[in-house]
Amino acid sequence: MKKTLFISLLFPLLACTQKDWNTTTEANVVTYVPVDLPSDKEFQLKFYRIDLNGMDKKTWITQHAKNQQSALGNTTKSWKIKPEKQGEWSASNEYTTASGDKLTIGYEMGTLTNGNPYVFQFISSPDLGLLIKYGLKIKKLKPHAEKELMALQIPTATAITIKTPSESEASNTVASTTSEEDAQTTHKGLVSASELSKMSGKKRRQYVRKNIRTKPNQGVKLSSIETVLVDIEYNTMRGKVTSYTYLLFKDGTVYGDCTTPIRDLNVKTSKKLEQASSKWTRWKKQGGKYYFQNTKTKKWVLKKNLERALPGKKGLRLNNTYWTFSGNHFFGTSTSHKGYYKFMPNGRFEISSFTMRGGDMGGTGPYTGTVSKSDKKGSEGTTVVSGDNVGGGVSSKRNDGSKNTGNYYIDGYTIEFHHDNGWVHRELFHFPEEHGKTYIHINDEVYWIKSKD
Repeated sequence: MKKTLFISLLFPLLACTQKDWNTTTEANVVTYVPVDLPSDKEFQLKFYRIDLNGMDKKTWITQHAKNQQSALGNTTKSWKIKPEKQGEWSASNEYTTASGDKLTIGYEMGTLTNGNPYVFQFISSPDLGLLIKYGLKIKKLKPHAEKELMALQIPTATAITIKTPSESEASNTVASTTSEEDAQTTHKGLVSASELSKMSGKKRRQYVRKNIRTKPNQGVKLSSIETVLVDIEYNTMRGKVTSYTYLLFKDGTVYGDCTTPIRDLNVKTSKKLEQASSKWTRWKKQGGKYYFQNTKTKKWVLKKNLERALPGKKGLRLNNTYWTFSGNHFFGTSTSHKGYYKFMPNGRFEISSFTMRGGDMGGTGPYTGTVSKSDKKGSEGTTVVSGDNVGGGVSSKRNDGSKNTGNYYIDGYTIEFHHDNGWVHRELFHFPEEHGKTYIHINDEVYWIKSKD
């Protein structure tokens, strides 16, 4: 019963049959395009068997992605090569076509039941609506695609080793982002670099996050900043949209991937604790474009797709519901998450979230599923387990809705939340210039006005 309930809740997101897609097999490539895809949008999947030619999968996917790109267009970022479940690898990027269209692209590897490897190429317009409507249905195509590939005898794509041009670079080098005086500062109370390196990843991140913050508004002076820029990354392969905020200081330094309220950032401590992670480097502007210095090669690299991040006026009131989404349904378990901020003109806010997770352990174990939600009424969760020799479930409910309601205060690049349960916290906040107030950024998450999607 509980498994049925879970599946019924999950079904609207995953409901998909092969008839929902136009399918073609040509030159040993199986291609899928949604039947109802808008004419001005791009969303295409291509599955094909491959020959690794003795390479490990990471090397193969890296070379293959770069080799294929020469016929598609110029990438706007560096390739992201990441390990996936079951020993597979993926590659993702964004690129601009010859006609000027911006598209996201990804490759993810898989293995057929006979042990032969394959890859699927994914190309999409950078549109959250497409991601939600089609992206989460990809997993449902996997059995059909694998069946088609099993019938093919000839691998359709092999890795060809060629030299791939890197992003635009200049050979100029400049001084370090940390002065000799800063480098010799003992930074009382902080652990040493060797002690920091011995911490686990999670503990290290928590330590850094805590120590680079000052008391409210005691950190960076806005007068020391030239501009604040943001880069929005659509990772359709992982079902996620992320923002990267850059603080460009007037002294020529830049702090990347900022998730701390700007006025609360302790620059000296951050340089001490985050220098090794390459979050600090230098910037320059040339011909209206921004270049960042590569911390390893000391060369200048053109940063594309940046837009200004605009602050909110002090005391600004919003009157909309903003939401974000993430989900990954291709390999292993299926997970999706929706989060909402409802901001009201009286200064009140409400938070709600809905998360679903389910999977069958790749066919090696029982099916498990979890549905959880949290809003102004409280939190609820249901977990079910179902298999040949096991079955059951558990539900929980908490009357903790006060954690999801309260008052908000916007001041520049900061939003401060005062929850009704007493919790107070400050977060990075801004609007992307090109999209007005249809998007907002909180920390590294992008939130859209609900009515726009």
